[in-house]
Amino acid sequence: MAFLRTFLRLARRFGWLVVVAAMAAFFVWLRTASPVAARVSRVERGAVTKEAFGRGTVESQREAAVGFDLVGRVSDVMVDEGDRVTLGQELARLETNQAEADLRSARTGIGAARASLQRLAAEEERARAQLAAAEREAARNQALFDGGAVSGQQRDDTADRLRVARADLDRVLAQRSEATRGIDVAASGAEQRQVAVLRATLLAPFDGLVTRRLREPGDTVAIGSTILRIVDTGRVIVRASMDETLLAELAEDQPCSISFPGGGAPVTGKVSKIAWESDRQTHELLVEVLPQTVDRRVAIGQRADVRIELASHADAVRIPLSAIHHDEMGPFVFVDRGGTIAIARPRFGLTGREHVEVLSEVAEGDTLLSPVKAGGTLPAGRAWKAE
Repeated sequence: MAFLRTFLRLARRFGWLVVVAAMAAFFVWLRTASPVAARVSRVERGAVTKEAFGRGTVESQREAAVGFDLVGRVSDVMVDEGDRVTLGQELARLETNQAEADLRSARTGIGAARASLQRLAAEEERARAQLAAAEREAARNQALFDGGAVSGQQRDDTADRLRVARADLDRVLAQRSEATRGIDVAASGAEQRQVAVLRATLLAPFDGLVTRRLREPGDTVAIGSTILRIVDTGRVIVRASMDETLLAELAEDQPCSISFPGGGAPVTGKVSKIAWESDRQTHELLVEVLPQTVDRRVAIGQRADVRIELASHADAVRIPLSAIHHDEMGPFVFVDRGGTIAIARPRFGLTGREHVEVLSEVAEGDTLLSPVKAGGTLPAGRAWKAE
């Protein structure tokens, strides 16, 4: 009220010139002497953890594209996408009518070859008996010829019969050897056809989950055609892309957290593998992370965010990242110095997700100031008041 009365008295005495000057002085006072509204935070002690962030996908350390190693027509597929399978479980079959017919034919051939071998064994026994008789007769006639009891013609005739008997035995032995080889060939053919029948059944190579079914009954498949894709869900990993500048700070067995879309608590894990080659286009490298336990359902190929703990200080002097500002000289903070606004340029240590460690210029308990409006500033040297 005193200021107003003085203002009105001056206005009557000196006119509107004084009024304008007084108003200007008042506004200057408001801008230079009145306290500035600011938001307040404190320098405190707490944990600061430096992390490496990467976005990746859920993968399996063991997966297989299973299919037949022969040509044929699919007769049945016994599993579907999402089914769990066990080692050795039947997954699919090919039509085996022709293969089974070939197997029966091969087995029939084995029977015929064995019957032939039995017949040749009887012929061998008969030939050996004839050879023994011819040998005895030739020996007797030779003795009689030496004694002058038989003629040379008779001796020669018995010698010819002996040679025929030996030739007949050699023929039978050769036929028997050929029949034995025939049995081996027929047995080998039957074994091959038996294997072909067995190969017409597709078995699970390990315990896992069917993620894709690519063929249906009636489809004709070639060697190497994929019928099903199976993954081992017991060996789930996350492959995340990290900036190559972090390579020197990354190491195997570093702890990490894994977040999946849709919310939920992050899953803990550790780094299991760091790639030896980075992408030449994006300059990122793949880091494999192994979750310790996965208590929720995940899908192969699902997106996942990974944060790897590179370093951590449990009892650091820290300030919020939001309190840091920048100018042409670098980063700085506004602090309270005896009730007025001052600028401090701390030396920073570890940078975490929300806080940064400070090593100088500010101390625990100091008051940090921030502009009320985003992107604003505070005038150094002015008094301040809490917003």
